[in-house]
Amino acid sequence: MKRTRVVCAAMALQLLPVAALAQEHGGGELTLEDALRSAKKRNRSLVAERARLAQAQTNVEQAWSSLFPTVAVQGRYTHNYKQFELGFAGTPLLLQPTNQLDGVFSMSAPLVAPAAYPALAAVKAGVQASEANFDVSENAVLISVAQMFYAAAIADEMVLARQSSLNVARATLANATSRFEAGTVTKVDVDRAQMAVLRADQMEREARDGQAHTYRALSTLIEKEGPFTVKLQAMEPEMHDEGDLASSLHLRPEFRALEAAAKMADEQARAYKWRWAPTVSAFGNARKFNYDNFVRDRHSWALGAQLDWVLYDGGIRDAQRHLAEAQMAEAQAKAEVLRASIRDALHDGRRKLETKAAGVKTAERSVDLAKGTVELVRVQYESGATTQVELLQAQDALVAAQERLAQAHYDLAAADLALRHAAGTFPPR
Repeated sequence: MKRTRVVCAAMALQLLPVAALAQEHGGGELTLEDALRSAKKRNRSLVAERARLAQAQTNVEQAWSSLFPTVAVQGRYTHNYKQFELGFAGTPLLLQPTNQLDGVFSMSAPLVAPAAYPALAAVKAGVQASEANFDVSENAVLISVAQMFYAAAIADEMVLARQSSLNVARATLANATSRFEAGTVTKVDVDRAQMAVLRADQMEREARDGQAHTYRALSTLIEKEGPFTVKLQAMEPEMHDEGDLASSLHLRPEFRALEAAAKMADEQARAYKWRWAPTVSAFGNARKFNYDNFVRDRHSWALGAQLDWVLYDGGIRDAQRHLAEAQMAEAQAKAEVLRASIRDALHDGRRKLETKAAGVKTAERSVDLAKGTVELVRVQYESGATTQVELLQAQDALVAAQERLAQAHYDLAAADLALRHAAGTFPPR
């Protein structure tokens, strides 16, 4: 199927250039890429999620500690109330000096720990799941930023449409006032024109309130201070479909998180199974002191090996293994549900994007027709061939068409954003 070529530049403000809005707002221009970059660096929710990820990454360091040797050094000074010597073979043994000094060096190291290695693999898989979940959180924030960015652009377009409507209403009022002074129309025409100006002025105020609210929400999301104006850039929609399912699953962090969770549970089950095996560790210590031992040395050392084997623990190892196996089955089932959901989202998103693209063309055509109708009715009104009520109705129809065009622009951008997200290509990485 031929790709629908509808660029998001169609959403660009059409009634006034962007530079005019930037001058009115008193700030510079902000592109979508700038907004996303600012959100990644400054969004407070992402700062918290990044700190949480750093906490999860420390679990790997803790897991490695069970496989590394433990080394400790201790020094001790003791003041005894009395010195004690023992006469032995003609030479006294100093067993307790008044000022006693002891230095101890001890070490222990695992030699055979079957359960430690799958436990380490489980922790690494857990960190991978945490990293994928961070990407999920980041994507959610960046999608919100993009949606608010597009909403701000549409708010600008609505303000411009309202300004245009107000200018047209004022021109109609001036025309009606001139004709009333010339005696060609009644006071009713002037009153109607004044009511149209008041209504257009109120709608323009409401549009500006909506614009200010949207810009405020966007600046909060991206933590940007000072005035700015959003600037849309030409961008062709990505027409993904079910054929992109494999690449979408690879790109979607939600799917990666579920895969990592399933792997973590599988490794945990293996670790609990291996806990039935014995563990062997080595130990050693060395001591130095300022008194004699029974072999007349002032030092000692020892080396050895130790076997630990828990033969019965009340079934806790099997229970933990069964829990891990159930968690693995849960993660695998959720992955299949997500696979089907992404496939449907790609299919529905493609059709919706095509529909919204056609809707933009329809709305643009409606605006062109409404403008032509206003011009025609205005000429007829000035020549006396039609009434002022019909002119005001034509103006209202133009405003409604412009509002529908703005909404169509937003719907197209939202549909493109949703399809990119389903395909895993937004936000870009």
